Amino acid sequence: YRRGDARSEAGRLFDWLSQYFGREQVFMDVSGSIEPGLEFDKVIEKAVSSCEVLIVVIGKEWLGMVDEKGKRRLDDPNDFVRMEISAALKRNIRVIPVLVEGVAMPEEGGLPEDLKRLCKRQALEISDNRWEFDTQQLVKVLEKAGVKRAGSSSSTEDSDDSRKSIPPVSKT
Repeated sequence: YRRGDARSEAGRLFDWLSQYFGREQVFMDVSGSIEPGLEFDKVIEKAVSSCEVLIVVIGKEWLGMVDEKGKRRLDDPNDFVRMEISAALKRNIRVIPVLVEGVAMPEEGGLPEDLKRLCKRQALEISDNRWEFDTQQLVKVLEKAGVKRAGSSSSTEDSDDSRKSIPPVSKT
């Protein structure tokens, strides 16, 4: 996600997934996952290389965000969002585009070459009005991909009851 785009949705999703899967399994750069004094890019690279799934939260401004010079951030090869997605795609890590704010999936022509494969990924839409249902769908996908529920030593894919215990998130 971009801090200037879909910040609330990304934070809300982080909280939801952290409660269900455990904070140690969910990485978000502003969540305290990066300790002071560590190199941001190296921590991100390590997190991406060891993850099973990378979730890309895409809001209305994600594609067109610009830097202080007015240059589109995704066009910068050193942009951290671009680097994270590119690294995951190169490693064949499952990348799930999560569309928020009613945004459509970016078109291939609008992305740098190393991100074009993102457009070929099936996206998941999460809306505020269907938050619980939509996030439960994401949880099902993550469980199917092998992400274990916090406190679970085996997959919960055989039990529909486990999905009912996804913690409620207050809508404010």
